[in-house]
Amino acid sequence: MVPAGAGEILRIAGRYLLPNGDEHACETRRISLFEIELNAAVPGLLGDPVTIYLDTIGAVAGVIRTVTPTGFIVTVEVGPERRARIATRLDWLTARASGKVDQRSDARIIPLHKAVQVKLPDGASLPGNLIDLSMTGAAIALDAQPPVGATVTVGKRFATVVRHLDGGFAVAFKLPFRPETFNESVVL
Repeated sequence: MVPAGAGEILRIAGRYLLPNGDEHACETRRISLFEIELNAAVPGLLGDPVTIYLDTIGAVAGVIRTVTPTGFIVTVEVGPERRARIATRLDWLTARASGKVDQRSDARIIPLHKAVQVKLPDGASLPGNLIDLSMTGAAIALDAQPPVGATVTVGKRFATVVRHLDGGFAVAFKLPFRPETFNESVVL
């Protein structure tokens, strides 16, 4: 569990609703069970109640405690059951961010043919090596790291970058392999 006041450095996108009904985009800088520091273009006023809707966590009610140069800090005001659910989610997100949770949903294989050409969004084509492969994606060793969400071509397959790895990145294929064509001998 995240200690009070310390907060984990987790970047979680979301939006927030101010008392006047205005809604704005935001991103967490630090988050704990008791306070959330947000990057927010429109800060709100000290003491204002605010509802924050964070991706992967949901709605969190609170009060603006401090206004910062880049946003504000909210004191979280939720009941014990909601706080317990947030704690579980924060534990999972922290483990995922540190690589302790396997984010892959499909079984992986190590292909016999590891060399692959990767075409980056800027048109550059670089040689990479497949770390592992599933029917829906791959982990690729490559010095370049295109941004998460970018479309790349891995061999002849279009893919979306889903996360960065030490010395590479992972992709999800736009069209997965069919089971009858997927094995260690596959060539991208």
